[in-house]
Amino acid sequence: MKLSSLFRPMDLIVGSVNAVVVISWSLVQWELRMRDVQGLNEDLGWIMMAVSVVVLFFRSAFPLAVTLVILAATLVYYPASSTDGPMLSGFVISLYTLAAMGRLVAASVIAASTFVIIVVSEVIANFAHMTQSETLMLGGWIVAVPAIGAVVAHYRRYRAETRVALAEAQRRSVAEERIRIARELHDAVGHHLSLINVQTAAALRKLRKDPAYETEGVLKVVAETSRQSLRELRAMVGVLREAGADSPTGPGPSLDQLPSLVDAARASGLEVELRVDGHAELPVAVDAAAYRVVQEALTNVLRHARASRVQVKVVIGTTTLAVAVTDDGAGDAKGANPEGNGLTGMRERAEGLGGTFNAGPRQDGGFTVEAAWPMEVPK
Repeated sequence: MKLSSLFRPMDLIVGSVNAVVVISWSLVQWELRMRDVQGLNEDLGWIMMAVSVVVLFFRSAFPLAVTLVILAATLVYYPASSTDGPMLSGFVISLYTLAAMGRLVAASVIAASTFVIIVVSEVIANFAHMTQSETLMLGGWIVAVPAIGAVVAHYRRYRAETRVALAEAQRRSVAEERIRIARELHDAVGHHLSLINVQTAAALRKLRKDPAYETEGVLKVVAETSRQSLRELRAMVGVLREAGADSPTGPGPSLDQLPSLVDAARASGLEVELRVDGHAELPVAVDAAAYRVVQEALTNVLRHARASRVQVKVVIGTTTLAVAVTDDGAGDAKGANPEGNGLTGMRERAEGLGGTFNAGPRQDGGFTVEAAWPMEVPK
């Protein structure tokens, strides 16, 4: 066992103070002849005092053993010595330590036994050393010590559990934030990169067939899409910066941006129909989540569906917002893979705000993504 675990700083301080008080007080009483009845064995009394003083330094390493040793030394000391010094202080300290370290049952048993010994011995001696009230007061203090230690032990457990709970909450918060950032990157930047990939791949195929193919229109779409991707990426990086830093955060995603999103998809060759029914002031979180679901659904269509026509429908009611993206493609299993980041992210965006999500192939061909949110976001 390491020396640091045997001698803790507080044990050294408490043990030193107790040693100085007990020994100096007893020596002063001895020199001033302030003694009670003649002791049975003065040398044995001094030895027991030394034992109780020394073992107290180990109170944290061996709380139960130290308490029992000091109790035994104290019981031997008082009959053996004629000096009625503060020998009992070591026992009180060790008993408190035992209870404060969570050994409440042992501390209670020792305190109750000590109370019985004190009362019975004084009754047998006809209260020769203490009056009846002094005996009861001393016994009461001995019984109260474990109760005080139990309060301290409970507080220490509460503080430790609080630290663990805070650490777990912080770890969970960090994990959720990482997932949120990954989802934002996947939905926003991934969508724009998918459009760029579709446009450039189509342009390359046309160039192989016709070297004179005019690519200016394609390059304009790619440039505009890359600019949008950079704007969203800068906004996310700005949010991650330290508070007070100068960062271009810009407005968050919103259903108001659906026309530009649909135009970008149309530029990739898709026939996209956008229909919006109703109008209301939407909660920011719901507005952003609905936009991201539509965005990711269009991305899946471009990547996997081999579709030619897509319908985007938004219904804004008095209590519910619903979106649906339906295509006439092949319903590729890759796009419908429940383990994929796309569908998982969309489901998290819907259910995380108290909404519902459903996605799957249609009976007459194609694929449908549907999500709905309550207007009031649960806290």
